[in-house]
Amino acid sequence: MGIMGRITEISSNCSFSWEKIKEMKDNEIKFWAADGLSLLRIVEIDEKQKSFYVVNQSGKISWPLKYQKLEEVHNKIHNGEIILRSYEIDKLVPTWGNYIAGLFKHLGCDNI
Repeated sequence: MGIMGRITEISSNCSFSWEKIKEMKDNEIKFWAADGLSLLRIVEIDEKQKSFYVVNQSGKISWPLKYQKLEEVHNKIHNGEIILRSYEIDKLVPTWGNYIAGLFKHLGCDNI
């Protein structure tokens, strides 16, 4: 199999999209933060701002994360500009690294 076939195969495992984020919220899908210590859930979506909020198992709600920023990080991971690690993501989106890395792993983006 050539490299393009391998890239297509790997990318097809990733289900990242705005629709998937909305589906996770609507179906109350839980996912683990990258550290494996916090169980998270998307609790609210702002369609106008195209952003969302995450709640952890202790009930603490995050501040909003814009989908555009999440998409930027996602593209950098799939383009090989950064690796799927909390500390790398924190450099781009301070304090969100653990949550974003967990979300991307849940969506299959760690199969790169």
